[in-house]
Amino acid sequence: MIFPAVLPLVLVALCIHSTFSEVTQSTNSYLSTADKRRLKIILESGFQLDDVPSVYYAVSGYKLLGEAILKTDAICKYLIQHNDENITPETAFYLASTWKAIGGCQEFPTNTVTKILTNVIQKDTSTLSDLYYAVSGLTALSQKIPSARIDKLVKLIQAALRKDDSLWNLGYVFHIAADLGTPAAFAFERIEDAVVQADEVDGQYLQFEGGLSITSFLINGIFKLSTSLKKKPPLNFQQTVKLGNYLLSRRSVQTTKGVTNLLSALTILANDSSEKPVCITLADGGLIISNQQPLVTVKVCDILGQALSTVPKVVANSATRVGDDVVILSNENLQPSTTDKTLFTMNLMNVKPDRGFYKVLVTAASVTNTITVKVLSEAVLDYLEIGTGDADQTTQPKLTRINTESSSGKLEHKIEADSQQKLVMRFLLRDSANKKPMRVHQAFVRLISVSTSSDDKRGHEIFFVAEPDAAHVYKFDMPVGTAAANFGHQSGDYNMELIIGDAVISNPFRFNIGTVTLKFPEPTLTEGADKTTYKQKPNVYTTKPEIKHMFREPERRPPAFVSNLFTGLCLAPILLLLILWARLGVNISNFPLSLSAITFHLGLGSIFVLFGIFWLKLNMFVTLRYLLGFGVVTFLAGNKMLSQIAQRHKSQR
Repeated sequence: MIFPAVLPLVLVALCIHSTFSEVTQSTNSYLSTADKRRLKIILESGFQLDDVPSVYYAVSGYKLLGEAILKTDAICKYLIQHNDENITPETAFYLASTWKAIGGCQEFPTNTVTKILTNVIQKDTSTLSDLYYAVSGLTALSQKIPSARIDKLVKLIQAALRKDDSLWNLGYVFHIAADLGTPAAFAFERIEDAVVQADEVDGQYLQFEGGLSITSFLINGIFKLSTSLKKKPPLNFQQTVKLGNYLLSRRSVQTTKGVTNLLSALTILANDSSEKPVCITLADGGLIISNQQPLVTVKVCDILGQALSTVPKVVANSATRVGDDVVILSNENLQPSTTDKTLFTMNLMNVKPDRGFYKVLVTAASVTNTITVKVLSEAVLDYLEIGTGDADQTTQPKLTRINTESSSGKLEHKIEADSQQKLVMRFLLRDSANKKPMRVHQAFVRLISVSTSSDDKRGHEIFFVAEPDAAHVYKFDMPVGTAAANFGHQSGDYNMELIIGDAVISNPFRFNIGTVTLKFPEPTLTEGADKTTYKQKPNVYTTKPEIKHMFREPERRPPAFVSNLFTGLCLAPILLLLILWARLGVNISNFPLSLSAITFHLGLGSIFVLFGIFWLKLNMFVTLRYLLGFGVVTFLAGNKMLSQIAQRHKSQR
């Protein structure tokens, strides 16, 4: 059951959840003054007059930034030097476009460039890229294309698209059709074919495969063609916003071409789009909110950082604490700045928010975006007690309260703790705004030795973490005997500090507690041996001996006598065969003198030789390959020989 008093907050939370689940309707950022300054520096390299394309991109980029073009006289001379009949259509396009951009090069002869570009248009074999350079270059020179040739060009680009309708070819066609006008209106129908090929990334960015160059080229072509035909481009508002997000994510480009591509696409989205992208974001330095700086400052502008044509009404629909989704305000109007039309402010501290991070859903000019702010509070050390107690906890520790109103409380008297005791400290932190106990991310106790001996060069510095309990009271207990190893058993005076820090407090501080005397036990024999071993440990960065692979040692071979005896036993059957042949006699006269008999015995001998070679050097696969040939020949010859012997015996009977 939902109580009536809780129902409004539940409804607000549901509205916020549904809004967060939608796609962000404003761009994530804008082209700031610092971005423009950096891009201008990159463009300056193009004025070194090293090559024609760099000069074109530098001049075009400066015009897009609204900057005065440098070295116009030198650029004019450079254009004249490179204007000859052997240049490519691309170079001719760069020369014509640069000439138009600087506007003051009267000595530049346009006849040569016009002739080169006209020849490209007259050819039926020209590629789409050459036609793009030719038509755009002639348009820059204010040269009109004959009507009869326009119809031919339309057929050429239609035929080229039927063969290859890649993204670059579609971009060329959009630009060419924009200059040709109504006769090439068919290209407008192909805009959707290009848009559907865009890749969406993380639900926020829309780009074409190939990066900034092709994305900028297509955006310029789509909007240029739509403007030429006086039609609305087939892009919805969210697609325009995502394209703007992608372009703004690439504002770290480092080349003159990349800078000009970026600026041209951003400018056409900001100025020529019927539904111009709007940026809602935090103003510079507006992330941190505190009692000293209570205003949330929101910047509402276009993607070039310029003010909108009409001052919008900016409303904070809700502010929700990150972590537990507690809503602290709803439908709060932001006040416009009197000095900057892009800035709007709201005093968030009026609702007395707890420290932490908050998501503020802001609506302006019919678009929304979520911004994140960090509310800081001031941590106050309410009290701090320090003392000693028995290590075995047989008695309660005796604690002394320190004055926390000053930055260094300083113990009134030195605290001494031996190995049978423990050092105990208790302290509490409060939020200065609501006086509630608070926890922080970092609560460290620092102990550093007050060294006076000459042999101790740096002393000992140890950090401990203080842990809070359920009541947010921080406790620090250090048994002196147990902690002796951390201090190297170095007894003496130690300065004690409390270090407090957190991401959402405005005053991280170090509180000097005072000096304590720690008396550690003498190191045991084991600890002393470990310490000596550590001091004598060799340098781990010295060169180590080379690691060499150790192969398995071969097993021990038998004596030569055993090997020779085994070989003799293996050869004994052959010797026995020879002896028996000598005793019984060999009937050589019955050997059939025929081709089959000779072949059979040669084949049989070859097989025995092959087995010997296999034992010496061949592997099984090679041996089987040879054995197959010898075996087939021997089998056929043996079969023929046996048939002849059987036939002879039959005839003798």
